[in-house]
Amino acid sequence: MERDPPKHDMQGSTELVYSDMKPSSLLKLLAVLLALHGCTSSDSPDSPPISETITATPDTADTAPADIVTPDTAATGDNGRPLTDAVEYDVGHATDTSRPIPEDPDVIVADATPDDAPGHDADCAIDTTEPGDEDEWTGLFDMARISDPEAADCRFEARSTVLKNGVWLDLFEISYLSYESVMGVLVPIRIRGYAARPRDGSDLPGIVQSHGLGGMAEESHATGTASLLEMFVLAYTGPGGGDKPANTSEGLGAGHAGGYRLFDTLVDPRGSWFWAHAVAAMRGLTCLAAHPDVDPERLGMTGFSAGGVTTLISSAVDERIKAGVPVSGTGAWDEAVKSPLAWQHALLDQAGLTTASAEWTTLIEHLDSRSLLPASSTKLLMINGTGDEFFPLTAHMATFDAIPGDDKRTSLVANFDHGCYSVSGFEDTETIEKRANLRVTGGQRMWFRHWLSHDPDFTHLPHAPVVEWTPNGPLLTVVAQVDGGGSRIEVEEVRAWGSNDDAYLFIGDKLDHQGDGVYMKVVPFQMQANSVMFVDVQYKTKSLLAPKRFSISSPPVLPDGFQPRVRSIENCL
Repeated sequence: MERDPPKHDMQGSTELVYSDMKPSSLLKLLAVLLALHGCTSSDSPDSPPISETITATPDTADTAPADIVTPDTAATGDNGRPLTDAVEYDVGHATDTSRPIPEDPDVIVADATPDDAPGHDADCAIDTTEPGDEDEWTGLFDMARISDPEAADCRFEARSTVLKNGVWLDLFEISYLSYESVMGVLVPIRIRGYAARPRDGSDLPGIVQSHGLGGMAEESHATGTASLLEMFVLAYTGPGGGDKPANTSEGLGAGHAGGYRLFDTLVDPRGSWFWAHAVAAMRGLTCLAAHPDVDPERLGMTGFSAGGVTTLISSAVDERIKAGVPVSGTGAWDEAVKSPLAWQHALLDQAGLTTASAEWTTLIEHLDSRSLLPASSTKLLMINGTGDEFFPLTAHMATFDAIPGDDKRTSLVANFDHGCYSVSGFEDTETIEKRANLRVTGGQRMWFRHWLSHDPDFTHLPHAPVVEWTPNGPLLTVVAQVDGGGSRIEVEEVRAWGSNDDAYLFIGDKLDHQGDGVYMKVVPFQMQANSVMFVDVQYKTKSLLAPKRFSISSPPVLPDGFQPRVRSIENCL
């Protein structure tokens, strides 16, 4: 098969994007991901000063019908080449247009100087600002410092107007100061990206969108999610990433020193790129909270892959985050790597490390969200594919179980993973992608509108289905008690999913409604020692025109000592 696993970088919208390559290139692409940046000058005459007024060009035209996957090449790695770790979800199905704003652009700047021009190459010069009072930093995450808007120097500039999915939006180029730790010394770095809001919106919820490993902020990441949620969305590029002046952030990239930066924890656990990525996300929240058009009491975060990891870490330590939707990202990496083919092993190997290395164990001890989440007050919806090679169901459930309270939910995407399903999936690629699109964008819309905007369509939050599994020889009786959804939403489908090959492939069967919220069926599925099962309930709003869909799953049944079968990063088998 000539089709390679797609790029994964969830950006909170309705379309998955893919490129075609040979599956054997996966490992080479991983090496590309971890390659060092080339040095470029920040003094290029083509790089406008940060305070310059710029009229944005139209977003990429979105002409595909709803729920159809279209190609996109936005997500690239540290050196600008496509990555294996990038699924771009781009909301939009209407062609975008843009026009200049007749009045002066809306610029919110604190102490802007000509020295803060974009185009700075993070791996060549990591500091263009004064260090400040690093000795005042306390703890692993000093929330008093992180949430200080004056220290963040937030800038929303170059306002333009774009039309995305039928919604007129104000689009901004944004930048702010964050931190990374280099050899135990905290260094200020300028983070860049984009923000979008419904045009002339005020008192809006604010959402930070965090990208995956090797990704970067794109205009469509902000506009897609803003049009989906009708909220103020900030999409930033993590340290050392970017491909143009407006989205290039300072700092050491994830691929620095052959990828060692991911695990650079010995001198200071804050040396890991994951720490700097999370702090950049929380500093983005600081900028949103300080914006006059954002309600600081209604903040959320979402992200795919490493962006999901960042969402979980941030949600665990930042009580400003009221709701979070991590997608295809978990904690409990020590559970994940129990599989010898788990893709973390490839990252470690590239960095010259193993799971026995002190760098790895320090990372797990200090930055794994499983150990941080018990103190969280954030309402979390975890969305994950059943065969994820980075974040398998064992890690998913260990993380989910660490979240306190009864308001958490999960939505599982059967036969979706971190890219290999397009090569070795049991179902056709389009079917899996449509299933993922519905759960990701539908879940984001439902979750954030329930917790942050009190949308009447999503006032009721359905409970997870309660399932009984009764084996009977080669058959299995499945009985699920399902929340009916209340007055504004209804059950569209209830489906039982099961795997007898260590969660490698799942087969589903639709259950029949028996009345009073009971769904049941006798399915041709034989329970065995490695069986994994869950029930997924797909809901839709009762709107006659364009009903909105999402799903809520039961926690999967995992056998004791279960180790999932993980596809190889070399060939997806």
